[in-house]
Amino acid sequence: MASIKRDDVKQKWEGDTEFPLVCETCLGDNPYVRMTKEAFGKKCQICENPFTVFAWQAGTKGRLKRVEICRNCAQAKNVCQVCIYDLQYGLPVHVRDKVLRESGSAGAVMAPPQSMANRAWYTAQQERILAQNGTAQATPNALAHAKLSDMARMEPRYERNLAKLCSFFAKGECDRGSKCPFRHEMPKDRNDPMSQQNTKDRFYGTNDPVAKKIIGKQKRREHIEKMKDESNDYEKATSTLYWRYAGQGPYPPTTEADVRDAFYAFGEIVAVRLQADKGQCFVEYSQPEAAELAIASMHRKTLLERQIQVNWARAPKRGDGDGNGGGGGGDGESNSNSNTNSVPQPVRPAAPPGGMSMAPVPKGLVSVVKASNVPRPAGVSSVPRPGGGVIRGAGAKRPPSQKPYYPSTNPERLGSKTAANQD
Repeated sequence: MASIKRDDVKQKWEGDTEFPLVCETCLGDNPYVRMTKEAFGKKCQICENPFTVFAWQAGTKGRLKRVEICRNCAQAKNVCQVCIYDLQYGLPVHVRDKVLRESGSAGAVMAPPQSMANRAWYTAQQERILAQNGTAQATPNALAHAKLSDMARMEPRYERNLAKLCSFFAKGECDRGSKCPFRHEMPKDRNDPMSQQNTKDRFYGTNDPVAKKIIGKQKRREHIEKMKDESNDYEKATSTLYWRYAGQGPYPPTTEADVRDAFYAFGEIVAVRLQADKGQCFVEYSQPEAAELAIASMHRKTLLERQIQVNWARAPKRGDGDGNGGGGGGDGESNSNSNTNSVPQPVRPAAPPGGMSMAPVPKGLVSVVKASNVPRPAGVSSVPRPGGGVIRGAGAKRPPSQKPYYPSTNPERLGSKTAANQD
């Protein structure tokens, strides 16, 4: 290792800092904290540069805590200097980086080098960025931010500040009694991986047992939901989500405009099927990515001052539903309107542009709507044809030849050819 020079600025040591970069849990439940400060008290476990050490008692019943990494390394990964948890989401670094990689946040995941020369160059680059009031961490995309916000654990967990176990008590040799600063409890399992943690693994996110436990819980929850859908013969819809109000009715009066105002920001909405009396709705997007972003962003959020639960809509696998494109929702309930014995209804085309116009009809012309009300024999359809008129069956009598009315031929309409010829 290179010899330590006399000037700490040339050695790139951490300068004088006033307060550590820590989370609320590490500070403890006591609002009055007394800290001790020691300049260049020890070297950082990541960059191995001496830095300012802060120590304090984490709460009334907590143990003495001190910072483990320097402020520059903590700012580079946006983590606490004590527990190495992310400051924005309260998650381990391994969990945060895994979600960022899966969500496609390019550049949001950084892997600091571990060799001495590369680590010194990397630390200098981070210090230069931070000195220019920049941020070393790239901004995650909207999908990654929504997923991490849903998994966030920002509530204080003061049980992490409890004193460590007394090894003399486990051997039956502790004679200090109530004056012992350690806990007099027997260890549960000596081979428990949770008791074998180190700062470097947690910072780099390589072998973190806490992160593995959180990821395992998330995978088990997703597996249970998948098995529940398979047991009910349902599969995830392509680009349709389902949401419902949490709890029992009565539900707030909801309109389609309220639903569109809450969900339009995530993508183009194709259709909204609202069941206000049941407090549930199906929203179909044009792209699956928009539906995924809406689910991650709106789950457990409030709509009309009421919490909603959002998840993928479920469609029947064998096509035995009601043909409306949506099954049950995120809470495991199936759509109450589905009927396996229902007969599919024919889809009727919409009226052509101008076919339902309410403009006055000039003399000598007849509206398509009025022409469709003419009595017809059985089996003759009355659906308007795109070019105007009606669809007639074979052998049906033709009504008197009348010109169909189009709004563009209205003489009273500005810009029509008929009006131009009359002028």
